[in-house]
Amino acid sequence: MRSPIEIASISIVAVALTACGPKGAETKVPDGSGPGGQASQPDDGAAIPEASAAAKTDFAAAVKTYHAIKQGGPLSGDACERAAGAFHEVYQAHGAPMAIAEFNAGVVREQCGQTDKAEAIYEQLIAAVPKFDLAYNNLGVIYWKKGQEAKALELFKRGVEADKLTAQSARNNVAGLLRNQYVGRADGGAFTEAERSLQTVLSIDSNNQTAYENLARIYYDRGRRRDKSYLVLANLVVTQGLRVLKERGRESPDLYNIQGLLLLEREDQVNALRAFKEATRIEPGHVEANLNIAFISIRFRDYATAEKVLQLALKDPRQAKNVEAHLALGVAQRGLKKFKDAESSYTLALRLDATDPRPLFNLGVLYQDHISTQDSVDEKANVKLITVAKGHYDKFLAVAGADKKWKHEVLLVKDRIATIDESIRFAGVAADLRAKAAELAAQAKAAELAEQKRLLELERQAEDAEAKAAGTGQ
Repeated sequence: MRSPIEIASISIVAVALTACGPKGAETKVPDGSGPGGQASQPDDGAAIPEASAAAKTDFAAAVKTYHAIKQGGPLSGDACERAAGAFHEVYQAHGAPMAIAEFNAGVVREQCGQTDKAEAIYEQLIAAVPKFDLAYNNLGVIYWKKGQEAKALELFKRGVEADKLTAQSARNNVAGLLRNQYVGRADGGAFTEAERSLQTVLSIDSNNQTAYENLARIYYDRGRRRDKSYLVLANLVVTQGLRVLKERGRESPDLYNIQGLLLLEREDQVNALRAFKEATRIEPGHVEANLNIAFISIRFRDYATAEKVLQLALKDPRQAKNVEAHLALGVAQRGLKKFKDAESSYTLALRLDATDPRPLFNLGVLYQDHISTQDSVDEKANVKLITVAKGHYDKFLAVAGADKKWKHEVLLVKDRIATIDESIRFAGVAADLRAKAAELAAQAKAAELAEQKRLLELERQAEDAEAKAAGTGQ
């Protein structure tokens, strides 16, 4: 039967952040060559004529203006208008050959949080310059973030068709969305298409970091779910990706995170932890790696580390509804004897998913094994606290129901309820015995006082008789 900790913190798995685009989506203003090292314009000369020297000069000036404005702090208000306007003016002046300038105007709008304006810019670019793949890509990312994955996938695929050689970001995002379909529905077709898309990216650009990351991840997903041989492929991709990136002075936190997951598959928790920590060394806020560090730390009872990295991971808005993270945080806080904080974490997890019985189990354990056993808790308070625990266990049974998934936990909870009932019964018996003992003690005390009073009275009577006898003798 599993322990409370094992019930509270589930398997160490990577978090699938399916509500947003992967890092392959280009949303950075280029510094002269175009996003991600791509050309300033696609090389389809018929659709987009070669930019003139004057256009390139104006574009470089707009980039310089953007960087100067960015140095003044985050883009907002008038700074947004000036930065986006600088690129827009280049596009207005030179048209299709400077589609990249209008694209960057859209990127600036995204950086300013003006997603609607960015969306309009990308849509206009697609209509005006159908072969400009980056507009399809970033527009697809916007739809992905909205949760409209079918529309996003359509746009990414159109971006690939627009320029099959340079649309690497769109290919990566096609693979990312298909990976979600594979994980969610075990869709073999989605896996094959994603794999082919990523292999195409790497055949064109053998240094593409995102392609290595996505390919390693989808192989890991398949290996963990169905075919263990894919774990070997995932490890090969990770090893090659890390080597290629190292040769170019780059590092990938995602590849280290996947390396850690692969090590966990071999039950090598120590080296897995090292790999996850490498990921957070490169990217301190890496959500998946921090979560995985936390889960291992809980297994090692390093609750302080677990609490620290979980709180960091939960700062990511995408993790706000992560029940696993809140449960694990509760376990860490319980281990640190921060009982009020632990209760808050479990309660939040319950609010996030009322159909998950684990928060109720952990609330019961918290009250039964920890809060009620503190030195400051007397017997009367103990009974109240374990009664609260029983209430949580009763709710657990109601939620878990007859679901075979929780059959071991149901048996454990029933044992705990029986223990609580016995403790309450014993406490009642003990209270009755103490009351009877107190009554008998009071009766004994009363009898003792009565006897003392009788003896004192006899002594007084004797003294009176002696005095009387002495008076008669005179």
